[in-house]
Amino acid sequence: MLVRTTLDAATDLYEYVLRTHWDGQKLVGPDPIGKIHWRVTRFVRSYLPFLPREDAYIYLQGQAYWIRSNIQLHRLTGDPVHMERVRQCADYIVQAQPEDGAWRHPPIWGRRGFVSTVEGVWASLGLMAAYRETAVPAYREAAERWYGFQVTRLGFQPTGNDGLAANYYAHSENKVPNVTTMLIWLTAELADRTGDDRFLQYTKQMCRFIIDSQMESGELPYEVGARPHFMCYQYNSFQFLDLAFYYDLTGDEDMLPVLERLARFLATGVTTEGSCRHNCHAVHPEINYWTGAIGAALLKAKRMQLGDYSALSDRAYERLLGKQEVDGRFHFSERNYKLLRDRRSYPRYLSMILNHLLYRVET
Repeated sequence: MLVRTTLDAATDLYEYVLRTHWDGQKLVGPDPIGKIHWRVTRFVRSYLPFLPREDAYIYLQGQAYWIRSNIQLHRLTGDPVHMERVRQCADYIVQAQPEDGAWRHPPIWGRRGFVSTVEGVWASLGLMAAYRETAVPAYREAAERWYGFQVTRLGFQPTGNDGLAANYYAHSENKVPNVTTMLIWLTAELADRTGDDRFLQYTKQMCRFIIDSQMESGELPYEVGARPHFMCYQYNSFQFLDLAFYYDLTGDEDMLPVLERLARFLATGVTTEGSCRHNCHAVHPEINYWTGAIGAALLKAKRMQLGDYSALSDRAYERLLGKQEVDGRFHFSERNYKLLRDRRSYPRYLSMILNHLLYRVET
């Protein structure tokens, strides 16, 4: 399908997600996460869609991207229905929060009941975005409850040079930059909207961990001391955006060199076709939401005047636009094991693509 503009693509995708995954409160649908599922069963389900399925999951990360996308669409169109959906989704996130403040991971592939920094932080980022637009106190209060759980119960791992790495799960001790950068962004959102610097109490130490972790190439490792490379360009695209949005809110000059090096690294991750490289050592498989993320990250780098990344960003976006199906959706991946394709509709990742398409439209 040839798409006339990026806004056309975003509108078509939005309508697809609305009719396929939106139930009036939240996005619901399958997800490819889980070691066995990622490697095997998602392809079985992709090629045999008539099989019975029990994978109607609710990821709060997906809800947060949906909230942010509806805010973007409201700014672009002025249609009040988008703010209505923001409130509906934010209300659901608040209602789903347990008394201790810690949202649980969806019951998927051995992660039932886990407390995940990713889910908690993204639920809170979605709520803070909604709070910026609506000033509903319950949204801010729920994000503050999560933050309280994060720092007192989920906690951090100390790193060298007085750094702190946010724990991935309540029971883990991995030093993973990815979860730390998103928490850094959240602390800035909370401090900016409340005027309370207590939310920045651990931020400088987390930034120190990120600064010290960055490799000479500019890449942030997946897990410090254990796994330097894993889905390199996907993770680093999202980490770039986390830190860039943190910089927008704080003007923290210590982050600029990190962002400059990250942007240079990401510039090596766009293939001649425009897709996002699968990792530091392989071009394929090709995953569409990764291409959207690297396109958005390089566009942000250009807007921050960190370098002229326009051509690379445009190449990634044009590749993504060319992958859109007639009904508005994007398939998840192709060239898996050289031959396989995952054609299923995953709302969490479709909402990410939607958000990144709309970011290109915004000026």
